Amino acid sequence: MHTLNENSMTVRKGKKLTISIQEHMAIDVCPGPIRPIRQISAYFPRLSPTAEPISPNPASPLALSPGVGASGGTSGGLLSPLQAGARGGGGTLSAASSIETSVDICSSDSDDSTALGTLEFELRYERATSSLHCTIIRAKGLKPMDFNGLADPYVKLHLLPGACKANKLKTKTVRNSLNPVWNETLTYIGITEEDMHRKTLRLSVCDEDKLTHNEFIGESRVALRRVKPDQTKRFYTCLEHPPPSDINDNVIPLCDVILMFIQSEKQHL
Repeated sequence: MHTLNENSMTVRKGKKLTISIQEHMAIDVCPGPIRPIRQISAYFPRLSPTAEPISPNPASPLALSPGVGASGGTSGGLLSPLQAGARGGGGTLSAASSIETSVDICSSDSDDSTALGTLEFELRYERATSSLHCTIIRAKGLKPMDFNGLADPYVKLHLLPGACKANKLKTKTVRNSLNPVWNETLTYIGITEEDMHRKTLRLSVCDEDKLTHNEFIGESRVALRRVKPDQTKRFYTCLEHPPPSDINDNVIPLCDVILMFIQSEKQHL
């Protein structure tokens, strides 16, 4: 059992007790005999004003990746950080990622664009093969187009200017979904670097309707000059209405189609 220093606890009558914050003693308040513990000042590092700040050892692992210990073995709760090029946590972290992400925020003056939904896709231009790969990943929160409150969406691609049939590509149709997932890659062949500088890719999300005509939901446009050669760039965009000049005047309004359908049914009665 440790005992307190009698001299340190004795105070002469009439004198004020002064205790140095670095030299006073903390007492264990747990039941049992009084035991002095280490000075509180011993728990704090003593650094000179010119000393360099303490930095963690870069070689020591920190808690990030489960099941990997500092020695390379497995342990229950010890974790290690992801290193460049090393696998961990279900992915790979590299010093220079080959996928660049671009987020296009919806304009504040267009509230309708948020209601139309969002589109996620990737673009990659391979200079050696003069090919443009367009991977349509998914859409979220599409505008309902059918009577059941859902839609049958697909995506059409056009290269502008010059939207001829050779420039049009189309994905498969996902039935009864407002959050479709395609994960489908469409490829343009024979795309030159000049095309990448002056052309624009239009991605139109449409609703397939077997009874009437297919309906337009929204679109997103990307200038191809934003895509660097031999690098994959991912886009998150809000769907928007097309410019007034691009609206097809020959499209029959839905109300007229319904009237035509009703008249044809009456003739068969």
